[in-house]
Amino acid sequence: MELTPRNEDVHISDYLRVLFRRRYVALLSFLTVFVSVAIHTFLATPIYEAYGTIQIKDQSKKSLLSELVDLSQTNPVAAEIEILKSRSLAEEVVRQLKLDTIVNGFPYQPGWDFTDVQVGRALKGAVFTVTLTDSDGNYRVTNKDGEIGRGKLNEPFVSTDTSEKNRVSFLFTGTDATAGTWFRFQQQRFRAAVLNVLNRLNVQQVGDKTQILRIYFRHPKPQVAREVVNAIINTYTRRNIDENAREARETLKFIEGQRELVQSKLSESEGNLRDYKAEHGIMSLSEEATTVIQQYSKFAVEQANIQIEKQHYASILAAVKAGSEADFGLPSINLENSVLSNMSLTLAELQAKRQELLADLTPSHPDVMAIDAQIHEVKAKIADVLSSTITTLSAREKKLAGVLDEIGESLRGLPDKERDLAELVRARQVNSEIYTFLLQKREEARITEASTIGNIRTIDDAELPLQPISPNTRLNMMLGFVAGILLGIAVAFFLEFIDDSLKSTDEVERFVRQPIYGVIPRIPESKVIEDPDLPSPASANLVTAHSPKSPISEAFRTLRTNIHFAHPGQPTTEILITSASPSEGKSTIVANLALTIANTGKKTLIVDCDLRKPNVHNFFELSRDPGLTTIVTGEKPWKDVVLPTQIENLFVIPSGPIPPNPTELLESQAMRDLVDDFRANFDMILIDSPPVVPVTDAAILSSYVKNTLMVVELGRSRASVVNRAIDLLGKVNTKLLGLVTNNISTGYRYDYGYYTTYYYYASDGERKRRRKRKGRYGYGGY
Repeated sequence: MELTPRNEDVHISDYLRVLFRRRYVALLSFLTVFVSVAIHTFLATPIYEAYGTIQIKDQSKKSLLSELVDLSQTNPVAAEIEILKSRSLAEEVVRQLKLDTIVNGFPYQPGWDFTDVQVGRALKGAVFTVTLTDSDGNYRVTNKDGEIGRGKLNEPFVSTDTSEKNRVSFLFTGTDATAGTWFRFQQQRFRAAVLNVLNRLNVQQVGDKTQILRIYFRHPKPQVAREVVNAIINTYTRRNIDENAREARETLKFIEGQRELVQSKLSESEGNLRDYKAEHGIMSLSEEATTVIQQYSKFAVEQANIQIEKQHYASILAAVKAGSEADFGLPSINLENSVLSNMSLTLAELQAKRQELLADLTPSHPDVMAIDAQIHEVKAKIADVLSSTITTLSAREKKLAGVLDEIGESLRGLPDKERDLAELVRARQVNSEIYTFLLQKREEARITEASTIGNIRTIDDAELPLQPISPNTRLNMMLGFVAGILLGIAVAFFLEFIDDSLKSTDEVERFVRQPIYGVIPRIPESKVIEDPDLPSPASANLVTAHSPKSPISEAFRTLRTNIHFAHPGQPTTEILITSASPSEGKSTIVANLALTIANTGKKTLIVDCDLRKPNVHNFFELSRDPGLTTIVTGEKPWKDVVLPTQIENLFVIPSGPIPPNPTELLESQAMRDLVDDFRANFDMILIDSPPVVPVTDAAILSSYVKNTLMVVELGRSRASVVNRAIDLLGKVNTKLLGLVTNNISTGYRYDYGYYTTYYYYASDGERKRRRKRKGRYGYGGY
């Protein structure tokens, strides 16, 4: 028989065949993933997410200091996001909401509260249980080490151990106490609570360049999630207003200090003037003295104004030298300085360019470092201009001081009494005008502070989340389903990849390169029914006897036909049937093939030459002893040992007692002579032998048996082992007819779908149809 070339292209049916063959492993993998995901999903703690929305508005008016040192204005949103996620803001929220204290099971009802919790550092993280012991409100507090104290409702509790590191205190208020009511509380370390808030917080910009931020916070308790978001928004807004009003507060603080000092001097000067007039009876000055005093007061007010300007520019200079990036400063007092304005615009442009570069580059990149050098140069120039401006103001102040001294000298030319009165009037008028000037500035600063609003607008406060965001049951189950399918497929193909067994007739022809004489489907396992009329499990594998019209029986008849036409014109009279490895079903094939040959009228003999694990006698429910070993050792002639079966023309010689030296018996001359006698008395001889690779029995038998068939069990036999067996037989000049593939199951239904069911006739003649069951080949055996 010649091999027919096969198309080795891979088709979708090949993949489906692999999945069907590995269906149980794939299903187990799928169920493992899917069930694991389901368990995790339904047992996971629900997480709720609350969110609020705010808008960052551009400042329409900026002070000179803000223009010079505010480096974040080029990208305000990124800076505000970092502020919202800052540790200091989280700390303030934790203190405000007392998030470091965790209370579970508290009986929330009107009039009940649990506040002012303080736990010593040694007990941070410990869990405490508060249990009401009676209806009068008495309770006890315990932890894992036992009771730490007792208390009563509406009274402060302090633990028995009052040392700083072990002290526990709180206030538990409520009414209508019920004995047995209990709850637990725990106070984390403050830093741990802050980190917990930061880890659960997320801030994102809505859209692109909208300057609208959305603040998200996740927590197992929806109320806490909402409260934290609203607390963050409120705290952030308040801090923003405070920051924007800091200019006015700084100015107000400076003016208030000057006002108090001038007020004291004014009161003193007014008292001195009043006392002098009462003592000397002088009520007014001459016109000349009055004019001089008015001039003096005018220059004195101008000097005070210059001092305020100097203080303002000095603050700007200090901020520039410090390199501050915060938006703060003193108010602009309508100073016209084109040089500083141009430099501030240049600095802003450089900062904007730097932010654009940082979007793609690191601070150490040469381009960014070049921009940094330019920024440093501009700031140095700004500092020089500010220093020069302060020097100019100082010179003006000094010049005004000289003018005031000259005016003062002109008063000394007056008569003594008038001169003294003029000095007193001058002091009072100067202090009065300066005081009036400071009052005006103070009111301006107060109005500025009161009218200051932040550049943060709350669009949406956080609402109570009604549905948990995690776990997402629908999504998790869908992902678990998909992941389970993918893992099942991956495992199936991985096992297929590492499995080097022959799985189909195509693989047998491709890797073994021997003709296939028969394709035998898996024989269903017989049902275990306690009925003496039913055949034993081994004899039930004689499908050709019990189910002669089944597809399995038809497969054996096909094998018989192929053997008949193996040598046209030269009938085949003897066949050795073996396999490469143990338990590949050769005994089952020997028994069923012999039965189909006997049905043609040929006198057929089965010889069980498997002297290590004989099995043929079980198929026909015969005794194993006497048998072949009895004949070869000369104890009985073969005609006294051969046994007829219930099948006409079919005879069996069992193995006989298992000898200690089976190889020597099979290699003996007596065995060879015995086979010659069988040839003379039977039309067909079928010899069941041990496997080829483990022992040499089959090679010995094949050396004097004319034809050999090798059984290959699909899904078990390996190509390398089968080829090794063929090589071993070739070394003793065995005439190998070909192969018989065994164990074709539903895993190969795309090639042999008609083997999925079979028919048999029950003892009462009623035709029944059975589904395919797990195959087996009798008891053990090679």
